Amino acid sequence: MLLSADRVLPFVSLVSLFAYFLFDGMVVDPKRKIIFLGVVFLFLASDTIVRAFSKGIRKEDQNRYIAAVFGIAAFLLSVLRDFLDLKPVAGFNEEVSAIPKIREFLLLCVVLFSLVFLLQIILLEIGKSSLEAQSNLAKSKSSLLQNAVLGFLFVLPVLVAVNYFAIKRNYNFDLSSQGKFSLSQISRNLIKPISQDVTITAFYPRPLEADGPANGDKLTAFALTRVRPDIEILLDQIKAENSHITVQFINADVEIDLLKEFGQVSNGTIFVRSKKQSALTSLTPFAEERVIAKEPKDLEDLERKLVGALLNVTTEQKKVYFTVANGERYGISFRALPNEQVNRFVSSLQFLNFKVAELGFGQGWPSKLPEDADMLVILGPTVPFSKEAREELSKFVLEKNGKILITMEPKGSEDFSWLLQSAGLKFKSAPMIEREDKPGFIVAKRFPENRLTDLLQKKDMGILFPYSGYLETEPNAPTPFQWKSETLLESGYEAYQDENNNGKMDPNEKKESKILSVVLSPMSLTGEKSGKIILHAGTSWITDQFIPYVMNSQFSTVSITGLFQDNIVAEIPLKKEEVDTITLSDNQKLVAWVIGVFLFPGFILAVGSYFVYVRRKHSMLEV
Repeated sequence: MLLSADRVLPFVSLVSLFAYFLFDGMVVDPKRKIIFLGVVFLFLASDTIVRAFSKGIRKEDQNRYIAAVFGIAAFLLSVLRDFLDLKPVAGFNEEVSAIPKIREFLLLCVVLFSLVFLLQIILLEIGKSSLEAQSNLAKSKSSLLQNAVLGFLFVLPVLVAVNYFAIKRNYNFDLSSQGKFSLSQISRNLIKPISQDVTITAFYPRPLEADGPANGDKLTAFALTRVRPDIEILLDQIKAENSHITVQFINADVEIDLLKEFGQVSNGTIFVRSKKQSALTSLTPFAEERVIAKEPKDLEDLERKLVGALLNVTTEQKKVYFTVANGERYGISFRALPNEQVNRFVSSLQFLNFKVAELGFGQGWPSKLPEDADMLVILGPTVPFSKEAREELSKFVLEKNGKILITMEPKGSEDFSWLLQSAGLKFKSAPMIEREDKPGFIVAKRFPENRLTDLLQKKDMGILFPYSGYLETEPNAPTPFQWKSETLLESGYEAYQDENNNGKMDPNEKKESKILSVVLSPMSLTGEKSGKIILHAGTSWITDQFIPYVMNSQFSTVSITGLFQDNIVAEIPLKKEEVDTITLSDNQKLVAWVIGVFLFPGFILAVGSYFVYVRRKHSMLEV
């Protein structure tokens, strides 16, 4: 009877486990469910219970007990997984919790343990039947082979678990002294809270595709393959920090069929995209920002730019109002002048998930501001603001933490002296000139250090800033100042102010760097207050005629997004290459030469000779 049970019960345990998987979903009633689980567990553990009580715990049955552990573990983990399949609860979103990941891992363990349990039972029974028909020596060999196979099955779950965590968590070990291949703690803290799905698409050729298309620039393609490995490491680090972020690589020269949704794009560009909360106000369903990285030097601030882009595209939608009551570019009077419109600028804001609306007399301005206003944009006003409007603007920043973007019009009658004097500044409408053959045109390339402009790319190309005035300090301004001024952009020392408007440089005029853009912060900026004003000394640079210049569009959007971005982004450290250079004196070079030419080869020869001598002496003694 015992012999029969010894043969039958292992298969009873095996069948009960897989029968549980088959019929578990059919038992819905809670009371019947408990009885069903109890019966399954009893049959599953029957072989172990009978063997332990009838024969005691013997060393020969060690593999039997190990198999039983896998079977029981598969059953219990499956029950736990079903228990974690929680019903929907108001206010609790299971998808953003760790429960789905835990259930996924438990499913993997259940499948793996069940498979090991199945194989062990079959191998144990086959091995037992084989041993009964063999001699003692054959039994020993077969037992050794069987133990080796079962040992492998025992290690298999450990190997799979390690591989699972390696894939899911993607652990990397940065052995560089400065953490070149690791995200900074600041970046981690900023990336982890992101709750929107973000797709990062990097356009770079693979190493074997460095030749590029027949008509492509092979040198450029080769240079991009050199920076791709570092970019892959950085993007993998970012993806590992937040499960909402996905990364893909595309070769824009080869995989042309994948470029439809990106429009015109070239290798060396990284797209950061997230779905907008509402696509009703814009033709584009994505909030998008582009980051350029084509050379090794671009990698220094790439982490900072990518984190900034991630924050920009995942920031909740902001409401931006354009004032139209004082002759601004957004008004009706400029709609008949295509080059003076600001449609491109408005479109870029909508593309970045800002909701744009008009603010004029029809909306109650200037007697009141909309409650949902996050920012006001005042582009080139030509009519002075009333006292009531000035008070509303100041109150919006000082009391409501609002943001304002102002571009000044040199030919207008609003000079914003009521605002600039409180910051110790004044506006001069004299045009700036860089080249006499192009009066009124300058390319401003001087960017004082500021967190808003730190994220700009290709600063060396400058901002095309035509038909503008400039700002300078006002020594007679009343103190104490109400606003703190920080410079964002200066003309550079190649430009001069044309005081008499004759289009050339006169003896009394000199080249000097003038302030073109500033950010004004309240002196009382404490605690959670974050109101700010960005003021530019010109408007033409942001119009449809000049904003296509490569840096103008970027500078215009940074003037908006930078105000809503976390200040700590600018604190992300740069990943600069610091190569330690060691200079040897003539004596040190001589010593190194002697060691390399004589001492080191002599040492190798001496050790080799001694080894040969010892081997020969040992051989002679044996003879």
